[in-house]
Amino acid sequence: MEHQKNDDLNMLEAVVQNTEMGKNTLAQILPMASDRGFKDELIRQRSGYQELNQEAHAGLDAHGGRAQGQSALAKLNTRMGIGLRTMADRSTRNLAEMLAEGSSQGVMDCIKCQRDYPNATPGTKDLMRRLQAFQEANRLKLEQFL
Repeated sequence: MEHQKNDDLNMLEAVVQNTEMGKNTLAQILPMASDRGFKDELIRQRSGYQELNQEAHAGLDAHGGRAQGQSALAKLNTRMGIGLRTMADRSTRNLAEMLAEGSSQGVMDCIKCQRDYPNATPGTKDLMRRLQAFQEANRLKLEQFL
């Protein structure tokens, strides 16, 4: 029982961190987007990350946990990395490529998390699988802007 609760808390925290990374990255890139269709896709993705993030927070609350979220260092690293990669190239292609890479990394993080916390409850595992599927779909959508 204790393993299950710990696995739930750890998996839900991973969903929070993963979705915060998505939300924060999109918040930084969205103002750089000039293509209307691309911008609409980014807004759709941001909304999806917000929904999944809220579900993870609700799950943590239900288990008596509190989200730590992304560390300040992780946020700073992401901001600086995006800043460097967009300094000379803010094209739709470059932005889409960066986001597709991020979605791919997010998918890998979801897979690793599911293997790391096998005792999580079905509801928590389902949330993680939905996040993984969402990010896989995002990557495929972004490919049309490459």
